[in-house]
Amino acid sequence: MPRRPLAVGDVIHGFAYGAFGRDHYDCVRIEAVGPDWIVARDRNPYDNSPSFTAGHSSLELCQQARDEGHRGTVDEPNQPCPLQADETPLTAINREN
Repeated sequence: MPRRPLAVGDVIHGFAYGAFGRDHYDCVRIEAVGPDWIVARDRNPYDNSPSFTAGHSSLELCQQARDEGHRGTVDEPNQPCPLQADETPLTAINREN
């Protein structure tokens, strides 16, 4: 059964099987989607830079991590994903009239 395509707003959980690199461990929310790439961002207040991945195999890993859901470490019980609990946008434009 084919997986649902990645979309803006989807949350990709945890390590994502290395799709964003070996030092990426936080859940991210997708902010932009292209034909073979995505840009996503986590809520780390110390480094709010976007994460980028491209290519068929990386996107399949992201789909798998999204569909499997948030997990705790081996010794910890599963916790709710903080990005799924907070639906506020990661970026916003403040407008004053």
